[in-house]
Amino acid sequence: MNLKHLVWLLAFILCGACADLRESLNIKNQADRLNTALIAYGADLRWARYNQAYAYHAHRDGTQPQVNLERLDNFSITSFTNAAPVLNAEATEAEIPVEIKYFDEQYGTLRTLKETQKWWYNEESKHWLIESDFPVLK
Repeated sequence: MNLKHLVWLLAFILCGACADLRESLNIKNQADRLNTALIAYGADLRWARYNQAYAYHAHRDGTQPQVNLERLDNFSITSFTNAAPVLNAEATEAEIPVEIKYFDEQYGTLRTLKETQKWWYNEESKHWLIESDFPVLK
């Protein structure tokens, strides 16, 4: 094998490695953005910024679930925790088990809501959104 062919082979291998590295970095970037979105969403719920938390809830067709946000005035969310997200291979969808603890001011009780939220990455807006309905506090 002459030197020219060896250089071309080496260049081809390096290009393939760069593509794999780029894909790995993109997946890590998506996972980091999801983590940032989860932190912001949880903070919005805990600080009663329900309009901002509601903005995360959007179906892929652009619609949002119907929610009476005024009803939430009787509740205080005390914690929002999530388990490790299960991401698809492209890091564009995730299922995330969450636990929301909240205080019902009307009855003076502390309650817990456990659900699995379906998150998806909107490539157009470059944001993670929640396809699941807004949490129902009872």
